[in-house]
Amino acid sequence: MENLQFGYSATPFGQCCIVFDDEQVYALAFVDSADDFDITKLVAAKYTLNNERCDALATDIFINKKDVKIIAKGTDFQVTVWNELRKIPFGETRTYSQIAQQIGRPSAVRAVANAVGANKISYIIPCHRVIRSDGGIGGFRWGVEVKRKLLADENNGKW
Repeated sequence: MENLQFGYSATPFGQCCIVFDDEQVYALAFVDSADDFDITKLVAAKYTLNNERCDALATDIFINKKDVKIIAKGTDFQVTVWNELRKIPFGETRTYSQIAQQIGRPSAVRAVANAVGANKISYIIPCHRVIRSDGGIGGFRWGVEVKRKLLADENNGKW
């Protein structure tokens, strides 16, 4: 079992929980409060609380827009989908169907949606940029209101 650190930090989109080691981020979740969030839902590991380092990471990610190293653990299909999500430019969206076509699996729209929903590294792997084919916002693991805030931030307040 891995030894990881975690912490909670305020962001422009609400409180987040970040799981990390000295080099990379393993998970980033938006949470209502630290009291009602089970960290083991993100990554199975032994954890040490480090809010100071978490605050520094959150600043780098959300304010300074720095690239941080990540480790995305999932099935080969999930990782393929997540890699495709990272190609969506800031301020743009794609549909689940477009993602399925881009990875060469046009009939796998539901599987793509499931992979998007299984993303544990929110914001960095921009699952919030995936919307329904009818233009609707769709669901979001961390809540539709957080998704709206993220999309509005990327689109000059409009969404």
